Amino acid sequence: MKAILLFAVATMVIGPCGGAWAGSATQEAMDEEVATNRALSKVPEGKKVTGTSCRSIEIGMGGETSYRCTATWE
Repeated sequence: MKAILLFAVATMVIGPCGGAWAGSATQEAMDEEVATNRALSKVPEGKKVTGTSCRSIEIGMGGETSYRCTATWE
């Protein structure tokens, strides 16, 4: 528990100061392309996209599929 708390505090302190740090954004949608585009729209201007990845998630009793996609940048 202490380790999690220390990590959270360090992230809050270091995060705003680290302008050159890599980042990521994750978005979810019922369509993989839509989820990817939503994640890509969160990339800050001027940053280079280094990758995208998606995970399919079965939701509800009907077996519908949702997609959670992440865009990473540096």
